[in-house]
This record gives sequence, structure tokens and C-alpha cells, in this order.
Amino acid sequence: MLLLPGKYLCCSTKMEEARIDDVLELLRKSKFAADGLHQIINEANAQLAQTKSSSKVEAQKRDEQGQGGDQAKPPPAQADRQSGQATTAADRKMSVAGSSNPEQEKEFLERLLAGSALKALGWEGWNIENVMELVELFDGVISNSGGDVDDAVSKWYDASVPTQGMTEKAREGQRQFLIEIAKRSRTAKKMARIGVAVKTFMTLVFGYADVVTDLLVAKSYYDAGEIGTAQTTAGFAILAILVQALMTFFQYAKKPWKEQVGRTLAALFGLGPLIEGLSVWTGKEDSDLLLSGPQMYACMKGFEIAFESIPECIIQLRALFKAKADDIQTIQIIGVISSIVSGAFIMTDGNFGLTLSKYLAIPGDPIYGWISKNGGWEKRRQMFGMFLFNACYFSQFVFSMSLVAQAFGSMGPLFILLGVEYCAVCAYIGYKGELFGWAMVSQPSTFNSYIHPFICWAFYYLLVSAVPMLIAAAPMELGPEVFAGIMVWRLLTNGGIIYVALGELGGGHYFGLTTGMLGYAVSLGLAAIGLALFFMNCDENFDRSLFWRRKSGKQHARDCWKDKKIWSKKRKTKEDDIWGWVENIHPTYLPFDMLTTWICETLVGKCEDKKVERPEWMSGEEAEDKFMKRIAEVYEWYGKDGEEVNEALDKLFERSGRDLEKGIDGQPTFIKIKGSKSKSGKVEGEGGKRSKVAPAID
Repeated sequence: MLLLPGKYLCCSTKMEEARIDDVLELLRKSKFAADGLHQIINEANAQLAQTKSSSKVEAQKRDEQGQGGDQAKPPPAQADRQSGQATTAADRKMSVAGSSNPEQEKEFLERLLAGSALKALGWEGWNIENVMELVELFDGVISNSGGDVDDAVSKWYDASVPTQGMTEKAREGQRQFLIEIAKRSRTAKKMARIGVAVKTFMTLVFGYADVVTDLLVAKSYYDAGEIGTAQTTAGFAILAILVQALMTFFQYAKKPWKEQVGRTLAALFGLGPLIEGLSVWTGKEDSDLLLSGPQMYACMKGFEIAFESIPECIIQLRALFKAKADDIQTIQIIGVISSIVSGAFIMTDGNFGLTLSKYLAIPGDPIYGWISKNGGWEKRRQMFGMFLFNACYFSQFVFSMSLVAQAFGSMGPLFILLGVEYCAVCAYIGYKGELFGWAMVSQPSTFNSYIHPFICWAFYYLLVSAVPMLIAAAPMELGPEVFAGIMVWRLLTNGGIIYVALGELGGGHYFGLTTGMLGYAVSLGLAAIGLALFFMNCDENFDRSLFWRRKSGKQHARDCWKDKKIWSKKRKTKEDDIWGWVENIHPTYLPFDMLTTWICETLVGKCEDKKVERPEWMSGEEAEDKFMKRIAEVYEWYGKDGEEVNEALDKLFERSGRDLEKGIDGQPTFIKIKGSKSKSGKVEGEGGKRSKVAPAID
């Protein structure tokens, strides 16, 4: 329920549905309503269902006794209004606070708005800016309420909300409604602020501690006369910051120069990952950027790992393996531990941050639902489990790399082993027929088919060898079963590499064979504990097998289309959701049989009904042209007979009054595939071709 103070107080029996949708969308996104409104509405829905059931039973009894008559029927205007509300709730899917029953929630809110005594005052001249001001006012009351939320909200209600014409019972109900929202949301806001504060503190501590220890280690090498090692250590610490600053400069190239320079200077002081991380964790989105927030966040984390954590660990460990036990300084041990801990924190923070950003954007996608929704200690245990596993996995990798480099003079043998492993992986994926493109939205080409395996090896395989990538069944080239297999294989083979390399290195060093193998066994046990903590504290509704069970891109799309839930947050209906895939995803990942059924049956069935409003992506000449061009492109890619879909397009757009024979830019709109016929009955497009935009790869 919205209570607008002063001149913003408004509610009307003729409230347009678009306005209701704006209000509900605002409620869903507002800072104060998410948790409290969700719980209250669930309780209200149960009461509403019980009331409906009781009313239905009573009406049936009256009908049976012959006493219902005309008295049981509402007036015509009221019946029409109730019918319109029911139709609205059924035709449009809205979601408040992520409830599993958005239609019932919307109906409940509409009843609250329309049934309020405030409707007599009329909604005059209100707009979304007024509602935003109300949100800020109420949010301020919650934030500044101190310990007595009831008293603060009650006083605000009495002072700001006119209640003329309302009964005492109605006023008290509205007051309690707002108080309950305030109580629950205040706790959630407080915990959210604490969480962001802790995350910010940890990022600063680990980030600056790593840089400072690297510089101190470089100084210790310089004092010991190892000038080359000192310069390399300091150089990588400085290089990581310079790369982040350069990336930030290009990221904000379209912004005003003051903002661009300010962000770049912040990155030069090591604050780049912190700023990008906070924007992702708090859900703040900006426009006119080179990359999206999550993409930039991933790049920053990748730069920290690639240009700082891994090189610094290898350099410092090689120096430790080369030195005698008596020559080791404490700061050098601290430097290695700091780099390992920092690398593990970077990967943990990155995994949670990116997964959370994906989940907020694609709430219905089961792949991104593994973070515990209960929060509290479950989420903390889950994060600690991932951190522990990352630390052990990362330390094993850098130990193996450093030992091989020191024992054999280069890392060539290890790269040969990695190359052989990757060839086996490519053979497996090629056998599955899925080594195709960089991503689901890519446009595969002949060049891509040659260069992509190398890029995948240099990026995915080498990276996952160093840091674990806990990716659920995402339709990526390697796939979850390959990622999981690589991690298990790496954990096992690291023991053999450490054993052979330490034996080749000989005795008299800080790390002997016994110490090295004991450390490996301990890290293996801790990694198992960390992984167990992570999986045990995943969200209770998440299918954990998605972390090792492959799902191809086409299967991923098929699951979305079959699911009744809307996966993308920006889509209002399931048809909008499916069109998002058809519009953006490469044709090879689209389930062709379901696409044909969707066009020829679902869309035709809905759009032939003149009472049903056409979606925006099918309304207007420009939208129609875009829709038909995309459908033609998909069919041409598959080289399929387009006769059936041509007939469907004819039915879909005959309501618009357009001459489909003239088509788009003077060309027929019908798909020119072998066997495809236009209205004139002529066979067009002999030979069947694939799209020039996306040539075939055999």
C-alpha cells in the first residue's frame, strides 16, 4: 500500500494498470520493501486464500438454499471492475520481492490500493518522481528511527498521511502495515551495511597487505644483493596497479574527464578492485561504460591474479627453494603467505560477487542460485569453505610451478604436460560436438574455429589450473564436468609433481622432501574440508550436481523455454523472456523444434486474439522488421524449410495492415529457404543457404 504525504496522497478507482505496474516495480526495487513486504504479502496471501475459500462455501450454501438470488451478485460496475482486475492479474506477471506467486501478490496489492478508503481523495497529478520522494521519506524514517521503530513510524504516519474518511480500524491497519515493513527492513538494511563494511575492510586489508609485503620482500632481496629478484618482485607489484589504472581509464572514457581522471587516480592507489567490487555487490549500475559492472569486476580480479598473485608467489617461492634454511628471512615467509591468502580472497570475492550479480539479473536461472538465501552463518560458512579450498588449491599450484622451475631450470616440462592435458580435453569436447565459439552470443567464424582453442587454453585452462572456477552447469566451452575434472586431476597430480621436483632439488634447503609432502597432504585435507563446507551450505533448493553435470547451450535454452518462471528480471512475460534468447543468442544454441512451435502455435494463438495486447518487440513497423529479419536469419542458419513459419508470420502481422508481399526495404519478408513458398505459391530461395552473418563450421 502506498501512502503519499500531503499533496502526493493519491488513489483512484480508475488507476491505470501502467501506473500500478510502475508502483509495484518501484516497490520491488526499493531499499526498504524487499524483505518486509515479501513476508507480509505471504501472510496476507494465506489469509486472502482462506477468505476466498470461506466466501465460496458460503455462496454455494446460499445458492443451494435459494437465498443467494440477486443479493449475492455485485452491481454491474463492480462486477466489471472485479473481472478486469482478475484479467489483469492473469495476463500480466509481476513479481514483488521475488515471490513464487507474483500474480496473487499483484492481485492482493491491487485490492489494497483499490479497496482503501483513500481512493475517495483521488490521484491527482502524481508521477514516479513523487513516489520516489515518498520512498526516500519513508526510508529516512526507517534509517533514523533508532531503537523505537514503532514510535517513529507511528508519528510519521500521523503527521504526514491524511486519513479523512477512514475508520479507526482502517487507520490502525495501515499504520501496522508500515510499522511491520519498517521493522523487518531496518534489520535487513543494518546487516547489509555491516556486510558491505566488512567486505570493504577485508578488501583493503588483503589488497594493501599484499602490496606492502611484496615491496618489503623486494627490499630484503635488494639488501641481500639479489638485485634482479628485487626488481622483478617490485616490478610485478607496480605492473598490476598500472594495468588496473589503464583499464579504468578506458572503462570511463565516455564519462566527464573529472570522473575519468578521479577513477584512474583511485586505481593508481590500488582502489580499483574495491570500487568495482562495491558497485557489483550493491547492485549499482552505470551507463556509458566500456564494459558492464560484472565484466569490469571480473577483469579487475583477473588482473590481480594474473599480474600480481601468481607471479609474486612463484618468484618468492623460487627464492625460498634456492636459499639455504639459515638464509631465509621472516618477511619472505610472510610475503608468500600474504600472496596466497590474497589470491584466495580475490577468487572467493570474485566468485560470490559475479554469481550474485548474475542471480540478480537472471533470478529464474538455476545456475546462479547456489548462494545461500538464508544469509547469516550459512553464507559465512559457505564463503569460508570456498576461501579455504581456494587457498589450498592455489598454494598447491604455485608450489608445483615454482618447484619445477627451480629443479629443472624452466617451467617447460609443466607447460608440455598442460598442453597434452588440454589436447585430451579438446578431443573430448570435439567428440561431443561443442567446441564451437567463445560464448553463446558469439558469431562463430572460420578464424574463430582456429584461434579459439588457443585462447581457451591460454585463458580457461591455465587459469583453472591456478585458481578453481566453481562454475555450475553454464553452457561454456569447457563445461562444468571439465572444470570439475581439471580441479580433481590437478589436486592429485600436484602431489606427484612436488615429490619428483623436491627429489630433483636435493636436500639442504628450507623445504625438504618430508616437509613438502606433509604440507601437500595437509593442504589436500583442508581443501576437502573447505569443499564440504561450501556444498553443505549451498542454498537448500540448489541442485549441487550442476557443478559437475554438463549442460550444453541448447539444453540451457531448452530448460529456460520449458520453465514457467521468467528467468530475466527485465522481462514481464514468458514470451518476452524467450524473445530475449531468440534476439541475442547464436542460432546454434536455440532449440529449433521449440522455436517453430513457439512461433507457429504460441505466438499465433495469442496474437490472433485482438483483445490481447501485442508485445513491444512486435509492435510497430521497425519492431516487426527486426522480428522477421531475426527469424529469417535463424531459419537460414539451419537451412530448414520455412513454409510453416511463413504462414505463421502472415497470420502474426496481418492485423497490422502491412503488405507483407512488399516486405522489408522492398524485399519479401518470407524466409527464402528451399521449399519455402510465398503467398503467390512460387518457390523461393533455391538451394537453401546459411546466414552470412554466422557461416557454418563443420
